[in-house]
Order: sequence, then C-alpha cells, then structure tokens
Amino acid sequence: MANRSDYARRAEPRSFRPIADREDRLIASRLITERQLECLAWVQQGKSATDIGSILGLSGRTVEKHIIKVCGHLGVKTRIQAVVRARELGLIAASAP
Repeated sequence: MANRSDYARRAEPRSFRPIADREDRLIASRLITERQLECLAWVQQGKSATDIGSILGLSGRTVEKHIIKVCGHLGVKTRIQAVVRARELGLIAASAP
C-alpha cells in the first residue's frame, strides 16, 4: 500500500511536481520559455520584478507572471527556490545574464 505522501504526489498535476530526471529536465526546458528564463536569470542577480521589467521593457506585473509560471513548472514555491532548481537542472548559468 502506498503511503500518503506517494498518493499526494501522484495526485498533483504533472507540471507542479518537482523535476527529477533527465527526461523531466527536457520537458521543463520545453515548457519554460526563453523570456521566463531571462527573468529568472535576473532574479538570480537580485533584481526585483520592477527592475527586471525596466531592463526588459516589460511591466513588473508581467515579470511576476513569468516567475510564477516558472515556479509552477519547476515545482517550487518561491523565486529563490526556482533559481536554485533551474541551476541544478542547468537551465540557467551561475553567471550574469
């Protein structure tokens, strides 16, 4: 019999489960757009949504939506967790954008 955490994990939508292997990394790289990764790279540099919006010519609200989508695809809750997970998967580099 599966324990409760296994059941809860299977019940979650696929896009919100943590990415674990190469196949899932490939799926994430297809789901996450270049613009979303660009926003995440600027988050890595400590920029706010407003700052990123000014840099990229977007509204701060649009930047926040990009970051929220990335968090969902990576299965994390915060922007910092998203940066760490994206670096683990090799989706963004540790250097400046």
